[in-house]
Amino acid sequence: MLSVLYVDDEPGLLDIGKIFLERGGNLMVDIVLSPLEALSLLTKSTYDCVISDYQMPEMDGLEFLKEVRKTWHTLPFILFTGKGREDVVIDALNNGADFYLQKGGEPRSQFAELEYKVRLAAERIKVSEELRNSQRMLEDLIDFLPDPTFAIDLNGKVIAWNRAVEEMSGIRKGEIIGQGNQIYSLYLFGEKGPLLIDHVLHDFPETTVMYPTITRKGNKLIAERYVPMLNGGTGGYLWLVTSPIYNSEGTIIGAIESIRDITTRKKAEEEVKAAYEQLAAAEEELRQQFEDLARNEKQIRDSERRLNDIISFLPDATFAIDLNGTVIAWNNAIEEMTGIERSEILGTDDFSYAEPFWGCRRPMLIDVVLRSNLSIENYYKNLTKKGDKYFSEMEVPHIYEGKGGYFWFTATPLYNSEGEVIGAIESIRDVTDHKREQDELKAAYEQLTATEEELRQQYKDLAWGEARIREDEGFIRDVFSSIQDGITVLDTDLRIIKANPAMDEFSADDTSVTGKKCHEVYYHSSTPCEDCPAIRTLRTGHPAHKIIKGRGNGEKVGSLDVYSYPLFDSAAGKITGVIEYVRGITDRQKSSENRDSGDENPGSPQ
Repeated sequence: MLSVLYVDDEPGLLDIGKIFLERGGNLMVDIVLSPLEALSLLTKSTYDCVISDYQMPEMDGLEFLKEVRKTWHTLPFILFTGKGREDVVIDALNNGADFYLQKGGEPRSQFAELEYKVRLAAERIKVSEELRNSQRMLEDLIDFLPDPTFAIDLNGKVIAWNRAVEEMSGIRKGEIIGQGNQIYSLYLFGEKGPLLIDHVLHDFPETTVMYPTITRKGNKLIAERYVPMLNGGTGGYLWLVTSPIYNSEGTIIGAIESIRDITTRKKAEEEVKAAYEQLAAAEEELRQQFEDLARNEKQIRDSERRLNDIISFLPDATFAIDLNGTVIAWNNAIEEMTGIERSEILGTDDFSYAEPFWGCRRPMLIDVVLRSNLSIENYYKNLTKKGDKYFSEMEVPHIYEGKGGYFWFTATPLYNSEGEVIGAIESIRDVTDHKREQDELKAAYEQLTATEEELRQQYKDLAWGEARIREDEGFIRDVFSSIQDGITVLDTDLRIIKANPAMDEFSADDTSVTGKKCHEVYYHSSTPCEDCPAIRTLRTGHPAHKIIKGRGNGEKVGSLDVYSYPLFDSAAGKITGVIEYVRGITDRQKSSENRDSGDENPGSPQ
């Protein structure tokens, strides 16, 4: 029910108006005889609308309107008077009146129209407030992204610039919002030109120079790039993903790009490679341990529309709650991580979001954002705070059906347009592989240190083989550098439409494998293999795995560890092909067979 303040110097008209306006049960009307009394009442009570006469002795309706607007800027105001001059109407509307209604005529229809205009004016304010809150939440969500993120419209003008990209570029949001002409490329990379975000909206051939490899998944583009000016001029590597932004009608209205500094990961990969080379010169068994540490992260992020699009665009598992602890957002990544669909958990409360991670209902990092006095040190051992954000890293034993994992957590408040906290959002990143790589690399180095003295004592015994090692050194280096994983993209006919250089080793005639069918490449057959993983993925829409016997260049028989993943076209709503991940595991199998058979000679041919 709407609360209305009705001002008129005619008591009879006030009484009649109150009766008619309250008859429908939608309005509750307070009546006063003067604007001064009305202004006093406005300071004590809250109203959804003011109705005022024009001609009154103390203060006319226009003067009253101006006084109201000084304090209550958005309060709906309707001028209801017998005065019908056009200049009065114009002055009323220019000074912030929402509607002007002239008295006269049949009371029932007249007050019905007045009631309609009251409800319409109140609804306008409500819609406007919801729009402001939605816009503020959208901006907060973009600012919340831990990775530098910005967005442009179809004209290339910057429409979003989050805190992380401010820190990366040194350019504040207020300095760049509304600018175009690809100025953001100068601030980000020290040179002006089209970036990946421009390429997603328009085809810029020159972007292939900046990004040696660009991968497309649905409507997203993913690339890596080396930037010399990064990290204080020492250089670094960036991982970038960009996607179109759609309006409610499904029309592209711009694009958004997220940037992640992967320099540390690249350095870690180089350290692993260096460790492999050191082990290869010392002992085959140690070299094999370092080979098993070589893993490549896959980073695939979805993007959808508007507010839900932004949340779904987050590559990390993300959810949000309101002040009552009720789940209001649950993105695609957290669905995959927990196995709980969005429809199952939205609207639930009482720490329901904690069960997939901890096996019980208990506070999480997101709760301390809303209740600073909440003690969660017993749950989060490594807890830090920066501004209004909280961070933690720890092991989660109950996730992934009890297999557990190691995760990075971050949580921050959500604000409305008035700057009031209306909820909180938490992002969860699975860093299990990275943590395991660090632990295994540390363990391998410790093992190297432990065996260093033993290897030094064995040096004299190994001296006789120095000449042979020198002869074979080039061969071993070539063999080592050729150990890599193959990646292919197949169409629905199992034909290879794209392949990385590692796949050329499977070609029988030293030509590219592109254009050939996978079974023609792997084992030179005109028909697919039995229980083909690619066919299973095309049929079921789920990943598949199989170890097959394949033939490489020169008809060499070997074992291949093949994983297939669906290539989904979100726009067409169907699977358009398969991504195959191929690793040669012949040496590993033979090494396993030798160990099983009791072969103690680590230098024997594999």
